[in-house]
Amino acid sequence: MNAVVDTALQIMRERAHGSIEPGGAIAPLTSYRIGGPAAILFEPANQDDLHALAAAVAASGLDVLVVGRGSNMLVSDRGFPGIAIRLGAGFRWSEVDGSTITAGAAMPLPALATAAMHARLAGLEFAVAIPASLGGAVRMNAGAHGREMRDVITEASVFILGEDRVRTLSAREVGFAYRHTALPSDAIVTAAGMRLEPGESDRIVAAMNEAKDWRRATQPVNLPNGGSVFKNPSGDKAGRLVETICGKEMRVGGARISDVHANFIVAEEGARADEVYTLMRRIQRMVRDRTGIELEPELKLMGEFQEVR
Repeated sequence: MNAVVDTALQIMRERAHGSIEPGGAIAPLTSYRIGGPAAILFEPANQDDLHALAAAVAASGLDVLVVGRGSNMLVSDRGFPGIAIRLGAGFRWSEVDGSTITAGAAMPLPALATAAMHARLAGLEFAVAIPASLGGAVRMNAGAHGREMRDVITEASVFILGEDRVRTLSAREVGFAYRHTALPSDAIVTAAGMRLEPGESDRIVAAMNEAKDWRRATQPVNLPNGGSVFKNPSGDKAGRLVETICGKEMRVGGARISDVHANFIVAEEGARADEVYTLMRRIQRMVRDRTGIELEPELKLMGEFQEVR
């Protein structure tokens, strides 16, 4: 453990109430289930703990990784040399007020979709099959079935580490785009408000069941993966390009293209993050060489990676 990490640990232990684990394992928190440890794994119990985190980052200069439900990230085999955080119970709540739902960033999207259904509110059915937390979904503008978070979000509360304060941003200020937002890199989403529409329970339930059935039929839900690997290029589908050019039999070690959907890379038992990374890069090169299209990763790469033979 180096002096920089020691500095951050000392500040966090003095000021924070949540769990603090030096060398904490990130892999069990991600949907890939692979990757090395974080220098520090931190679970902020409440918003006060974020002030402790801001102080630790200011003093140490360590990078911060917000894990959420870990559904769209690949962590290096060498781990993450900074502070990985997963928001704790103080960020897992929801409130319904008329046609508005406000919730903490740690709330899973499927749970929020179910809460909306019980309140007979329509518009969030698409989220029932997205394995993400609200915070991650806002930052990535997660979407499915022709709907995105920007279609329902009215505002978001974000903690800016560099400013050591919370700001409430309108949907316009969040700057939603395709699988992207304009949020600062040091912004941690802590809560968000969603405006929905009154709906009929039977139709809402039917739409949710359709979304869940679609996911089971079209995505490799039974093997570890990180969701869609590449963003869809303009006018085309990443999965179609990968299947047409690379097929569904490419593999590097324990990482292989899914035989269910070509825009997913699944990790078999014993797979390493470098193998997933290498397969990603090979796919990118093959698609670029054949079509001139540069596939942009949707999967977030955390830490340092090396291509393997």
